[in-house]
Amino acid sequence: MREIKTFLKEFAETGAYRTPPEHLGRPRKNGTLTSLTFNVRALLGSMARGSWLAAQGKFDDERWAECGFHLFWETERMGTEVILEGFDKLKGIGPAVIVSNHMSLYETFAFPPLLLGFFDDVAIVLKESLLKLPFLGRTFGTRKTIPVGRADPRQDLKTVLEHGEKFIREDKAAVILYPQGTRQPFFDCHHFNTLGVKLAQNAGVPVVPVAGQTTFLGVGKITKDFGPVDTSVPVRFACGPVLEVTRATAKAVQAQCVDFIASKLEEWGKLEVRR
Repeated sequence: MREIKTFLKEFAETGAYRTPPEHLGRPRKNGTLTSLTFNVRALLGSMARGSWLAAQGKFDDERWAECGFHLFWETERMGTEVILEGFDKLKGIGPAVIVSNHMSLYETFAFPPLLLGFFDDVAIVLKESLLKLPFLGRTFGTRKTIPVGRADPRQDLKTVLEHGEKFIREDKAAVILYPQGTRQPFFDCHHFNTLGVKLAQNAGVPVVPVAGQTTFLGVGKITKDFGPVDTSVPVRFACGPVLEVTRATAKAVQAQCVDFIASKLEEWGKLEVRR
């Protein structure tokens, strides 16, 4: 994965990617040095560059992809594969709601730009506190975001429905949500809320589940954002079926979304799934 424009074009055509053997670096041993290298050079480096570009008014789609995909490149550089599958289902579907599990800051930064080749724009539902962080706040402040506080679920629902529908209607955007709330090193099916399905139903667009495995970057003890790196675990994203939703089918669609993500994680075998 090297040239941004070339990768985005090819990915939009095939909907799939797997690190070519020649792009894999020498496998790194897990430990403090490996974790520090990735957190500083890849994660913090991407955030700082994104913040600088945003301050210059230059954080456009290509630069967003450049900063996000830098995490993929550094992952490959450490000898770990990046595997993306099933995104061809997104071709020509128009605006949609994307729901995914949430493990680390990795997918917050690297996943959204993957959708740029399929939709007119991409909006993200983010925890409000993330927009107050140095670098990250300025970076995402220039993109379409829907900040939620999580202290008042009713207000969060109102905010997501109002702003999400606006982005879908006016910008033909895909709206990304992480319905399980906080980042967790496991997947609890019972804590994957229905916010994404409700937004899709209200906006009259399909909902699409995406399973992500980003335990390559763990949750930190001092700060959740910067954690230990496990180079033995591939980074994976798999796109599920495009699901139309109505009031009558909402419950069944929610179950399909949860089951797709849970089944993929069980298939990959690297993460605990609590059904």
